[in-house]
Amino acid sequence: MKVLLMTVLICLAFNASADCPVKRPGELPVLPDGAVASDEVMYRGQLAAEKYLLHAEAYIGCDVMGPQQHLILVAKVEDFSRVYNDEVIEFQVRSNLLAEK
Repeated sequence: MKVLLMTVLICLAFNASADCPVKRPGELPVLPDGAVASDEVMYRGQLAAEKYLLHAEAYIGCDVMGPQQHLILVAKVEDFSRVYNDEVIEFQVRSNLLAEK
């Protein structure tokens, strides 16, 4: 999971000039709480996070933003990825603790 998110972030650094076929990413998806979420809820959260990150990557790759806008969006995506990873870690720790009982 971390590898996928880091791959997306690395790809954000590469900009391809072209007419942008996608709109600016909208609101961030609501992430599940790893402390209480079920496997299914975490899976749906994973799908929503991946969809958002791929959309953001495609938009950033269009190189249609000014430098300030670019930095703001990249920071937003990085923060989102960090929070998502924290929730996944919390979920995995909780899952492992339950499995040991």
